[in-house]
Amino acid sequence: MPATFQCSVITPSGPAFEGEATYVSFPAWDGQYGVMTGMAPLLGRLGNGQLRIDTEDGRTTMTLEGGFAHVRGGALTLLTETATTD
Repeated sequence: MPATFQCSVITPSGPAFEGEATYVSFPAWDGQYGVMTGMAPLLGRLGNGQLRIDTEDGRTTMTLEGGFAHVRGGALTLLTETATTD
């Protein structure tokens, strides 16, 4: 069983995703970032593009428009203006 971590995608209108993930890839202002369990703390600016969330049950993809990414204490939080499910 793959190791999981808490992932939250939050928009001004509320949560777009909250759950356990095995891998997340998100657009940053300077390229695409990937997050797995054990990632070092991070605070970065999001870019526009595709978010990929892998869970033990499958994959979710969304299109993000700006915001911030925060990794701390074994959890990833993405605060974004818009998260549209693909």
